[in-house]
Amino acid sequence: MNNNFNEQTNISVDGHVLIKDVDTNEVLLDKHNAINFQNFAFAVANCLANKTESSENFYITKMAFGYGGTEIDGNGNITYKSPNVDGSNASLYNDLLDGNNNPYYKQVSNIEVLNAEGSPYTDITVKVVLDYDDPGTNDEQLALDNASTFDTNTDWVIDELALVTESGYKLTHLIFHPIQKSKNRKIEILYSIRIRAGV
Repeated sequence: MNNNFNEQTNISVDGHVLIKDVDTNEVLLDKHNAINFQNFAFAVANCLANKTESSENFYITKMAFGYGGTEIDGNGNITYKSPNVDGSNASLYNDLLDGNNNPYYKQVSNIEVLNAEGSPYTDITVKVVLDYDDPGTNDEQLALDNASTFDTNTDWVIDELALVTESGYKLTHLIFHPIQKSKNRKIEILYSIRIRAGV
């Protein structure tokens, strides 16, 4: 019997985010994101082995929101910083904070696994909805989309997102043009991860 443990395959991961205004159906963002391959590989291996590390779980449960991923000059030109996806402790440039000055993580409301029958890929789609009063504890969320600052924790202007495991590992990092979450806006975020094997 010949046991061959040298078979290799290519595995790739691709992320994509769609953000829409729920009321108007306006697409606010449609963009691919960067993957933290170290954290992703570690999470997948632990999930496949049904293991935890120091009682930590590695499945996706939260979405992190941040600011400071972009710089805007006096003429309105946007410069996008490089995503932070190197190392297990990679983080957003600046976490948006809740009313208690803790990083605001929104619990994922829905996760779907979509298997493309006969194809070498599977999609994970994470859905998060920021309702009119989200984040409920942040008094600085403005009533209308008229923020004057884009690089502070005030006014809830977002230009960074990340998917986060239950144990706190950030698997992805997306930097995009600033989007304000105000009290008059309900937004839906569909964050998809496509995992391909053998291609």
